[in-house]
Amino acid sequence: MNTTMCLFLILTSYLHPMNTSNPQDIIGKWMTPENQAIVQIDNEKGEYSGRILRINPHAYIDSVIPKDYKNADPALQSRSLEGLTTLSGLTYNKSKKRWKVECMYDPERGKYFEGYIIVANKDELQVRGHVPGKKWLGKTEIWTRVEGVSTF
Repeated sequence: MNTTMCLFLILTSYLHPMNTSNPQDIIGKWMTPENQAIVQIDNEKGEYSGRILRINPHAYIDSVIPKDYKNADPALQSRSLEGLTTLSGLTYNKSKKRWKVECMYDPERGKYFEGYIIVANKDELQVRGHVPGKKWLGKTEIWTRVEGVSTF
């Protein structure tokens, strides 16, 4: 019976690796894939959210910060992407060891998603966004921690 129990523990730990990172490690500056932007995730008055701190200057057109021109709402298309809140409604789920995100805004598509964030370690986030109600229809990205905003 001891051999069976050891085998069970080894298999379950392999299939469900323990995330030992601190949930508060989500706070900080994060580089999105392909160095597109730096997103700042903060806790303000008990509410966690993320906003674009800086867009990669290579995305500027004629030295102008890109606007939210793909937004479906014409009234929002003239707003700057820098400073734009892209993650809101973050709540930590202790049993799943991940952050639920009620609203993720993708300015590249001008669309809203829901999803979750796993703090893989203090320097890496696994960010998963999906179509509301369709968890199978989505994408996972790896974001890496950066210290400054002049990382580009």
